Amino acid sequence: MVTIGEAFTPTDGIIYSASDVKLKMGDSLIPSPGSLHLTESSCIWSCEERNASISIPWPRVGVHAISSVPGEGIFMMLDINIVWPGFYTGQPENNGDAHPDELGEDDEGHDSEISEAAMTEMWFQPSSREILDQIFSAMRECQSLNPGSDVSEDEDYMEAEEDELEEVGDMRNLQLDDEDKFADAEE
Repeated sequence: MVTIGEAFTPTDGIIYSASDVKLKMGDSLIPSPGSLHLTESSCIWSCEERNASISIPWPRVGVHAISSVPGEGIFMMLDINIVWPGFYTGQPENNGDAHPDELGEDDEGHDSEISEAAMTEMWFQPSSREILDQIFSAMRECQSLNPGSDVSEDEDYMEAEEDELEEVGDMRNLQLDDEDKFADAEE
């Protein structure tokens, strides 16, 4: 769960900390720089001047990369739409290209699995390129300590697929024009 609250400095599991880091969320640049703390479990930005902080657990971070737009920094995409009163209003929830009708149902006749707005884009902009590289390296380490469930499932699937290739070899020459093989199949 993303936690928004008063400014604080974590004490446990700190991998890396940097001061004088600006935060941009969506189109909103927070005017005061703060401190960035990367811990084993969360990415925390805290601003003493505004007495505010945001703590993001690593599993919520879908993407992180070095970016040159809107200025050199770390880009992060979160899998949640954050609303931070006084700092960031978030994006309005929508249903992609589907438009609700009078009854509140979408025009596709089904609900979308994931709203396009169910994400937040953020940029951490440190004061120097050296710090930027250190932050990126520390983020990679932190994310490796918190692999998402998708990663482990994909790895298990890939290992199983490789182990069973020899058993599946005979099925490669299966022909669909043999009517007897599929006599009981119905369309």
